[in-house]
Amino acid sequence: MGEVSTPQSTAQIKNRTEKACAQLLGLIAGITADGHLHDLEIQFLRTWLSEKRSDGEHWLTSQISSHIEHIMADGVVTESERAELMSALQAAAGVSFAETGCVTPDTISFPADDCEVVFEGSTFCLTGKFHSGSRGECEAMTAAAGGICVGSVTKKTRYLVIGSAGATKSWKQETYGQKIDSAMKLKEQGHPIRVITEEAWRDSNDKACAALAAVVEILNQE
Repeated sequence: MGEVSTPQSTAQIKNRTEKACAQLLGLIAGITADGHLHDLEIQFLRTWLSEKRSDGEHWLTSQISSHIEHIMADGVVTESERAELMSALQAAAGVSFAETGCVTPDTISFPADDCEVVFEGSTFCLTGKFHSGSRGECEAMTAAAGGICVGSVTKKTRYLVIGSAGATKSWKQETYGQKIDSAMKLKEQGHPIRVITEEAWRDSNDKACAALAAVVEILNQE
């Protein structure tokens, strides 16, 4: 009889995915350290990504793999494609070796959307630490503007809001990574979820609350 595979728990899948993501960031930092991508480095990264798919599909792994497959579809990497891939990899790692002298990723960028934020009737999920106040205070501000706050990212979530107090350095870890990973995968499936910064959320919140206050004032005058 053949071996019966044991289903992996959610925690095991999460750990494998996070480990693969951390390894990918370290690999990117190493191959971009000299500011140039050689063909052998691109091929090595392509092979590594293919082999690591079984360790958990993080959105960043999928995104970079798709990028590499696209530029290598014709078997030739042009200089413009090489430069484009370098920019994408450096953006993923957050900093360049020339800026810091270190190949260890520091500030990790996350994929924020530039979009209009509509509060009334929209579902928000907040993650990270906020300069605007505690999580409870920020959720209360969201509700005051007409939004609905939930604790996790689902197909019904309209906005994932990333707190700016430290979140940019640890989006790939723990709660930050789980929620952004979920949001990015839902976006790839065609769901209208948007990942926004605390600044975008706060600016839109101020405008929404001001508009609501103006309406209330008009109604009170009638």
